[in-house]
Amino acid sequence: MGCCGSSSKHNNKQTHSEMDKSLSPLDLLKIRLAKGEITFDEYEKTKAMLQQ
Repeated sequence: MGCCGSSSKHNNKQTHSEMDKSLSPLDLLKIRLAKGEITFDEYEKTKAMLQQ
């Protein structure tokens, strides 16, 4: 057995869809900005719409 164990890693893993459900729309928007999927201008416009 390695230093990190083998069973705990697999039991605590969440799928992307499970993680998306626990994140707010603003959190998801920030992630898209960080990944480069949207520009800062798109981020600002969408953020303003979400906060209305």
